[in-house]
Amino acid sequence: MDARERQKLVDAIGAEDAAAVERFLGEGCALCLLVETADRAEQDWPEWARAAAVLQRWLEAHGRQADAPRKLGYLTCTHEGYQPVASSLRPPLAQAVARMLEQYGFQADNA
Repeated sequence: MDARERQKLVDAIGAEDAAAVERFLGEGCALCLLVETADRAEQDWPEWARAAAVLQRWLEAHGRQADAPRKLGYLTCTHEGYQPVASSLRPPLAQAVARMLEQYGFQADNA
């Protein structure tokens, strides 16, 4: 992630969450991958960045690892799982991810 992308991320979600998102995306993976995934879901990319930070911190706390596409898949699956819920009752994606992790966990590469 270049300096311009990082600053955009920090401005949108704060330095602590931005650092977690950088770890979420990994080496050589640009912010555009997260933005493109959010766009395909017709969602705001900062909401997806906050959800990515939640997932990354959970993985780190549980000593687990996964590549960026697999983690983005988890976010996408969570987003899709909440689509039947009325928008007025639907939680923000970061909260939905936290709920899914609490209920189902994450089968990571080194689980």
